[in-house]
Amino acid sequence: MKYFFISVLLILVFSCELEGVKKTSDIENGVGNQTADTLLTSAAEDLKLKKSFRDSVENILSQKEVEMEKVLENGIKINWFKKGEGKLIEKFDVLKIDYRVKLEDGTVYDGNHLINKKSIAFPVGWNLQTEGWEIAMRELRVGDEVKVFLPSIYARGKKGIPGIVPPNANNVLELRILELMAPTKVVDGTKVYVVEQSKKHTKTLTQNSKLALDYFVSSESKPRFDNSYQRGKSFELTLGDGNIVPGLYKSLIGLKEMDKAYIHIPSNEAYGKKGLKPNVKPNEDLLYDVILSQVY
Repeated sequence: MKYFFISVLLILVFSCELEGVKKTSDIENGVGNQTADTLLTSAAEDLKLKKSFRDSVENILSQKEVEMEKVLENGIKINWFKKGEGKLIEKFDVLKIDYRVKLEDGTVYDGNHLINKKSIAFPVGWNLQTEGWEIAMRELRVGDEVKVFLPSIYARGKKGIPGIVPPNANNVLELRILELMAPTKVVDGTKVYVVEQSKKHTKTLTQNSKLALDYFVSSESKPRFDNSYQRGKSFELTLGDGNIVPGLYKSLIGLKEMDKAYIHIPSNEAYGKKGLKPNVKPNEDLLYDVILSQVY
């Protein structure tokens, strides 16, 4: 459980499992009712899946020789096992990645395999992981397969993560950059990336829909400065009532119940020249990480 919990915190909510989110109506209708045998089988398959994801990354890297090494002035070291032929990664790119983070003794404490995913979407430039991630990303291309040594100051620093990462521990990031994701749609400069969809839910948001929304929101300078999870309940709103920034309102229209999306809102569709003290500086863009929990 500690691995699942820490992965949720480290990946931003993008580690939330849509299929694992069940509404009261689902439970009342018997959705999710499982026998003991089914639960045991599911648990066994879960462990097998995690192991296969873990082993796949280990095998990919262990079977290849280092093609190139680069040591940055700050002590971050990058070993390339494969040099990609895609574009250089830029600020605000959204990537599909396969990764794991471990301590120098080999202990893995974060990675998409820990949440049963072959890959995840990762928005660059929002400081959603450690500073070392952002620095290393600017050295990489789409298609790269790398091992990155992160000195503790660029990892979890003096605090570490209690019970998971010791204070002042160096980290090793093993990373495959699989794909540069294209926006699902662009509305007046706002880019929407739908990264997960429910096969069971079909309700679509219209201009005046009522909905419950779970979210994290980040500015360029303040990652995750607000979220619905700390309040313990979804944010309920009616589209068109003026309670959200224009870019978010426009981007939500057309999305479906239980969609999970990253929404990059340019400053002119957010808080503009004034900003929003203390979390949004003047002319800063916003990133919303949203799940449409329910459409009424």
